[in-house]
Amino acid sequence: MKNLRPGGEGVFDAEVEGTANLPYTVHVDTVHVRQSHCDCPHAAGTKRICKHMVATVFTAYPQQVDAFKWEVEQEELAFQREEEAHRAELVRYVNSLKKDELREALLAALIELEERQDRWW
Repeated sequence: MKNLRPGGEGVFDAEVEGTANLPYTVHVDTVHVRQSHCDCPHAAGTKRICKHMVATVFTAYPQQVDAFKWEVEQEELAFQREEEAHRAELVRYVNSLKKDELREALLAALIELEERQDRWW
């Protein structure tokens, strides 16, 4: 991060190191987010938020980094719990099937995969 410059309430301009030889020019407006922009290939000429804008915000508001990390970790834990519960339900379902029902379910799943062109072979 180079030259972080406040430009008013919630507005920041910066030069952010990227993969290009030259730094990207970033303008972040935390009040009017859609007015933010960066000249990187991902965001240039669009209203997309890019990693350079996020880096600018975290540099301007370093106290927010820990809160953001905590929120991300909580979301990841919630997703893992949901995934584990779903897997457990699948195991219970498969274990409840009789041999012929299991064959039919497997065949139906393979046909569905094939129709989606996600060939299993």
